[in-house]
Amino acid sequence: MILVKNGTVHFPKGEERNVDILIDGEKIVEIGDNLTAGAQCIDASGCEVFPGFILPATSVGVYNYADLAHTDSDEKSGPVNPDIHVRYSLDPTEVRIQGYERHGITAFGAVPNDSALIAGQTGVYHTSGRTTSEMAVLEDAALKVNFIPSVKRTFASRDMMPMTRMGMASMLRNELKKASLKKADDAGYDPGREVLKRVLDKELPILCNVRERFDIETILEIQKEFGFRLILMGAYQADTLRDKLQKAGVSVLLGDLIDGSFVTYYDADILGLLEMSKKVLTAFANNGSGYEGLLWSAEKAVRNGLKVEQAVDMLSINTAEILGAADKIGSIEAGKYADISIWDGHPLKTYDAHINVCITAGKVWRAEE
Repeated sequence: MILVKNGTVHFPKGEERNVDILIDGEKIVEIGDNLTAGAQCIDASGCEVFPGFILPATSVGVYNYADLAHTDSDEKSGPVNPDIHVRYSLDPTEVRIQGYERHGITAFGAVPNDSALIAGQTGVYHTSGRTTSEMAVLEDAALKVNFIPSVKRTFASRDMMPMTRMGMASMLRNELKKASLKKADDAGYDPGREVLKRVLDKELPILCNVRERFDIETILEIQKEFGFRLILMGAYQADTLRDKLQKAGVSVLLGDLIDGSFVTYYDADILGLLEMSKKVLTAFANNGSGYEGLLWSAEKAVRNGLKVEQAVDMLSINTAEILGAADKIGSIEAGKYADISIWDGHPLKTYDAHINVCITAGKVWRAEE
């Protein structure tokens, strides 16, 4: 057992309390005052204790760095691949090399990359573990769809659909329509349609990688027609459609706010996006790469007026809710995984804050080791 004592513990919606946390195995079992147990004690006196931060969508860990010419993150053989799953490319060694614990990140959403229109299924995993199964938090989190220029570039080079926005919209709609018309007694097994049927039944959301208002409107039209749950990723102009997103129950994983090329090219209104986050469930993300930018995006948002406590939620519980894993991760709560980061200061208030300890599903990493 592990006992974290004397720290300032951060809970959702800005609640802070000086309490102790008792961990047994992978889970938090008790939170309270003056806890005692025959346990390894971690003294967090004078420290800030946060839930582990969550990187919601990355292809890092599924590349196969030993053979980058044939990356495992991007199935380009065809534009429609709903039946493939990222877990079969996820390499725990590649994840471990990233050193996520140095940034307080304890979980991440693993996603296929950006070439295919329907790129495959995603999962949520801890940042430590020897096997994919051991790392798994939620194996079936979403179906990733790319509605960005890389899809057009990939298939235009082969002179095949989809080479245009209209081609992407038509193909996505047609695949969903075919899945909706499939009868239970149809001859033959089509694994892709089975996955799309789960989307239509709202068991599996679509995680749509999208940039501009024009394309967000298209995806919203398709969502309205078929009624699936929708998460937008990137969505630099999502604030211009705030009311529609709120009405449709759409959540947003913001693109990397420190990536000046994207912010400038898509004329992103950071203040507008932060205002949107008051009405639409929103979290910080990146553009599919590693952890770089996650905390920096949060810090930039705080510099632009976002309340610090809301920024913390957008790094943790909001992300967990969007990914469908809030019953397991995202906050410090009895019964949830023991995902905890302990800092010598508040990382969103001072650049001098350093992480001392990171606990991932009960496994302890110390900065001095």
